[in-house]
Amino acid sequence: MKKVHIWLGQVQKEEEDYFEYFNQEDGSSEFSKDIGTEEEYDEDFIGMLPLFEQELPILQILEDEVPIDEEDIPKALQRCNELSMEFANAVFYLSDSSVVISEPYKNSYNGLIYIGLYNSSL
Repeated sequence: MKKVHIWLGQVQKEEEDYFEYFNQEDGSSEFSKDIGTEEEYDEDFIGMLPLFEQELPILQILEDEVPIDEEDIPKALQRCNELSMEFANAVFYLSDSSVVISEPYKNSYNGLIYIGLYNSSL
C-alpha cells in the first residue's frame, strides 16, 4: 500500500511567503533542508493546498483534503490530540514513501507540524 507523510498547522504567514518555503527553483528548498535532504523532491508527489481562509477541524481536513486511508484517520487524529492540535489552516502532504523524516522531528516546518506517515488512499 502507498504511504503519505502529513503536516498540519496554523500558519500565520502571507500565502506567498508560505509557498516560498517549498520553492525548488534555485536548488533545494527550505523544506528539503528541514527534512534532512539536499535533494529536490518530486513535485508530482506533493499536495500543497492554499491556506484555508479560516481554521478548520482536523477531522474535516483529513477527510476532505488529504489522501489518507480511512482506517488511518483515527491514528492521525490521536497524534493530533497528543500535539493538542484541534484546528488547522494549512496542510501539506508528500506521497513519496522513499523520503524518510528522521526523528527528532522539528517543532515547526514553516508553521506546520509533522504528524506522521500513514497509509494512502491513492
